[in-house]
Amino acid sequence: MSITLDLNDELAQQAKQYARQQGRSLTTLVEEYLRQVTARLASSKPVAPAAQELYGILSLPADFDYKRSATNRPPNAPFLSGQ
Repeated sequence: MSITLDLNDELAQQAKQYARQQGRSLTTLVEEYLRQVTARLASSKPVAPAAQELYGILSLPADFDYKRSATNRPPNAPFLSGQ
């Protein structure tokens, strides 16, 4: 399905730049966001307000594997490289 969005020019440029930095298209970012929003709406478990405030503040590479990161690290090592 194809839709048209009317966005503020500055916001659209910032979004395109962010998408490029993430190695994704703007369409992919919008689709991922809408999937997350609709999945949260479908979830029967409410999220605590404090946890909800943290949503989206961490930016990870598209190929980040949290399971591998958590299981293949020495004790007391940081979760993300470069820390």
